[in-house]
Amino acid sequence: MEISSPSFSEGTALPIRYAKDGENISPPLEWAGVPEETHELALLFEQVTPQTRKPFVQWLVYGLPPQSGGLPEGYQHKRDPEPEEMHQGVNDIGNVGYDGPLGTAGRTLHCRFRLLALDQPLHLPPGADRETVLSKAAEHILAEAELNARYERPR
Repeated sequence: MEISSPSFSEGTALPIRYAKDGENISPPLEWAGVPEETHELALLFEQVTPQTRKPFVQWLVYGLPPQSGGLPEGYQHKRDPEPEEMHQGVNDIGNVGYDGPLGTAGRTLHCRFRLLALDQPLHLPPGADRETVLSKAAEHILAEAELNARYERPR
């Protein structure tokens, strides 16, 4: 399984428009190679740093249909209605939906988009947190894909 974006490549800089310093909209994402037996996909966008014990969640989406193929740029809870089974979780800022990175000038943030293919639906309500999603998904992950980027706040 693979996850990618037409807006940036693996390991490159996340464009400013997807950060709080820019438009704070979610980037377009595409995926392929989802296992046939997948019932649901879950997506996490996290900041990962060696200094923290757990990733900082920027965005969490679950209940994604396996045949969806991706999400468009700017997919956010305030603008787009969600299919009944698709929900966004609460991020570590305390909001439901997408919040892009916001760092300190001169410090590079390491960001990761994780896509999980699950062999059964999670049946979680809107607003679940990372721990709830991952604990419920733990024994049902068929495949996982990552897309890594970095973000440095302009000076």
